[in-house]
Amino acid sequence: MGSASGWTRVRVERGIYLLPNGKYYVAARRGGKLWSRTIGPDLALARSAREALIGSIEAGLEPASPRLRFGVVAGWWLARFAGLVAAGERHPRTLEGHRYHLERHLLPALATRRLSALTVDDVAAVLGDLRANGCSAKTTAGALATLHSIIRYARRHDWIVRDPVELLEPHERPRPPRRRARVLGREEVERLLAACTPREHLMVATALYTGLRISELLGLIWDDVDLARGAIHVQAQLSRAHRGAPPRRVRTKTEASVRDVPLVAQLADLLAQHRRRAPFAAGSDWVFATAKGTPHGERNVTRRGLQRAARLAGLDDGSGPALRYHDLRHTFASHLILDLGLDVVQTSRMLGHASPTMTLNVYAHLFEEARHMREIRARMSASPFARLLEPVRSTTPCGTDRTPARGGRRAALTQRRSSVLVR
Repeated sequence: MGSASGWTRVRVERGIYLLPNGKYYVAARRGGKLWSRTIGPDLALARSAREALIGSIEAGLEPASPRLRFGVVAGWWLARFAGLVAAGERHPRTLEGHRYHLERHLLPALATRRLSALTVDDVAAVLGDLRANGCSAKTTAGALATLHSIIRYARRHDWIVRDPVELLEPHERPRPPRRRARVLGREEVERLLAACTPREHLMVATALYTGLRISELLGLIWDDVDLARGAIHVQAQLSRAHRGAPPRRVRTKTEASVRDVPLVAQLADLLAQHRRRAPFAAGSDWVFATAKGTPHGERNVTRRGLQRAARLAGLDDGSGPALRYHDLRHTFASHLILDLGLDVVQTSRMLGHASPTMTLNVYAHLFEEARHMREIRARMSASPFARLLEPVRSTTPCGTDRTPARGGRRAALTQRRSSVLVR
């Protein structure tokens, strides 16, 4: 029997072959997959090794391809994921995140390692190195998620026997702290807008008064902005640039993210003025474009724009997390809940969440605050203390109400206050 590499092997018996170097090659096939081993020059040992190989396969203890390297399998997995993105089954930005963690964190550490030999200690060592290199818990968790996806892909194809990620101890897993939603007050919003440059002002104002995600904001084109109807039709977002591939419009995060967001008249006027002055104002042009007509990068508009303005406005003193565009989204949600009194379903639709449950998980404290405020307001309005503000009316002998004269009204109010305080 020949092979692609040119060497020949001689069949001795079923599943056992003699190689030119005098060693024996044993093989077994189960479920359409081939398992094989190279054994020494002892035929009896080769027979025993084949029986052990068959037993290990049936027990699920033998990888189908023990020599496969992590880098090879990761490449196959990434190509498969890219195919799912092209078919519309997975999101392009998810692929961008996986590619980033793979190229930046996983391949440098694991590319040449045999996949079947990876242990839980190897995984823990990778996570420890990421922490030691200054990676945040969120970044480390993202790298672990990518690694786990590759391991599950290999496990599905029997290229690895057990999942080392599942064996991690709880303390070994990264636990990104959940950042509490930061909501700006009206005075803070006023200071932030005043500190923005003319270019940043409209972008920040649009984020504050529409609640768009930063990727949705940067992905807007003029065809999405219906000034006559007073609405923004969110139907795409901007992808991140990587490896020479420019950013482009891609599908929204979820189907629920496709939505119409009403424009307040003041913001609609600002957008109309901006379009009249903009050198790129065609329907397919970016609403927020650079001098070259290209879309802005997320990092630039955040660090050089929003966070610079926040420092000038005294909203960031360096003692806590820097202001993010997502905090402007939280501020918009607060306005919907506390000022306008929208319920969880209405708020979820305006924000483009996948479900009202997600909205409730993020903004439960705001809905609770709004509910308590309504209850307290109703109870206060019905209290004797609040009724002191009502006009005092008296009944004449003919049965008609008459408001007392100024002196009499003052005396009546004094008498009512006394009776309330006594009670």
